[in-house]
Amino acid sequence: MEYHDDEVGFKPDPVFTNSRPKWVEDSNCHNCHKCKAGFTLLNRRHHCRRCGLVFCNRCSSNEAKIPQLNYNFVPVRVCDECYRMVNM
Repeated sequence: MEYHDDEVGFKPDPVFTNSRPKWVEDSNCHNCHKCKAGFTLLNRRHHCRRCGLVFCNRCSSNEAKIPQLNYNFVPVRVCDECYRMVNM
């Protein structure tokens, strides 16, 4: 799964490989990928462990186990869209 700055309406791929995604660099991301809220000292960045994109807390407040990525025992932070994909 790759990230492109010009991507509009990102939807995580429901079929993904067994390798962890490359995270978007913090320095390249100033707004939440979903709601576009700006990041501040109080509104912090959070990487989705499934897609690697950066979201605010409101848009990535879910946790899920992802055995395909070796997150077997402890649920990890995922964005809302990936949470829906994982729990289908």
